[in-house]
Amino acid sequence: MSWLVVLRPVRDEMPFEPTEEEARIVGEHYEYLKALRAEGRLVLAGPSARPGDPIGLGIFDQDDRAEVEAIVARDPAVTSGIMTAEIRPFRIAVR
Repeated sequence: MSWLVVLRPVRDEMPFEPTEEEARIVGEHYEYLKALRAEGRLVLAGPSARPGDPIGLGIFDQDDRAEVEAIVARDPAVTSGIMTAEIRPFRIAVR
């Protein structure tokens, strides 16, 4: 099963004008995602390219939602409170 995770900053300006602390946390978030990709848990991730659309997306291959919830719960961007996450089931039709 695959899962779509939608990340949204709690402060709309954060992706475009982050504080020093937010920038540091986003760096930790990026390293966390790279590690998940290296482990084969994360298929892909990235921010929206539409101007003014401050969301990030990730697609995860995990057996169940609880596994994805645990991954998201350890994400520095979520644990720090600078982003919220929404998890949706996702079917990859073409790989």
